[in-house]
Amino acid sequence: CAAALFMSLQPILVAYSRNDAGKFDYSVPASTMLSELLKLGISAALLCRQRLTSAVPLLSDDSLSEFLSYMLPAVIYFVNNNCLFFILQAVDPTTFQLLSQLKTIFTGLLFRACLKRHLSAVQYLALLTLACGTAVSQIPSASPAVVAALPRRHGLTAVAGVALSVFSCLLSALGGVYSEHLLKGRPSASIHWQNIQLYLWGVLFNALGVYLKDGDALLKHGLTAGFDARASAVVLCNALNGLAISAVLKYADNIARVY
Repeated sequence: CAAALFMSLQPILVAYSRNDAGKFDYSVPASTMLSELLKLGISAALLCRQRLTSAVPLLSDDSLSEFLSYMLPAVIYFVNNNCLFFILQAVDPTTFQLLSQLKTIFTGLLFRACLKRHLSAVQYLALLTLACGTAVSQIPSASPAVVAALPRRHGLTAVAGVALSVFSCLLSALGGVYSEHLLKGRPSASIHWQNIQLYLWGVLFNALGVYLKDGDALLKHGLTAGFDARASAVVLCNALNGLAISAVLKYADNIARVY
């Protein structure tokens, strides 16, 4: 499906957008903020189109509380989306994709603990098999000799990259489970309106990140300083990936997202 395609392309495009020194010529916070702005614009356009053909309810009985509830997943996605760029400075896309399978395990556990959804014995067995496969695949690279020989990329070792990847998997699972809870909390609500509330927070947090990290440089050179076709492809892929995942969470579930 589209979500699987974009999730597969995401780390490849991010890694491809680095320069020869393994760094990014563009501002990472600016890239993630532009993705949020693009998602917000697309969702607003789709909502306007939807409202022309059907009277989909927007506001709930407690609209302010609903809007505030989207703050938590927005913070989680803000941290996770920026974390991806640092991870891919320490590990290659193939290793990242392999480690990303851990989010299936975290998602399954949070799916059961937070959403109180029942997992079958076959699903638990699949989670266990995946955990064993991921662990075994990393055993050769865990020997002291190999670890000592691991290169440093932009101040990060591959070990740090692996640790950040595991942390990212946990964040991805947590954000996905909580987002599913919110999206399905109002079945009659427009997914585009729900997305708008999430992306408004996303734009806010990413704008803060841009200001704190690269504010002076971007004021001088512009928000898109250092952007080329590769960086633009990253922005587009991240935006489409977010929209596709949101649809999966609204109309399917997190297990479908990660399997």
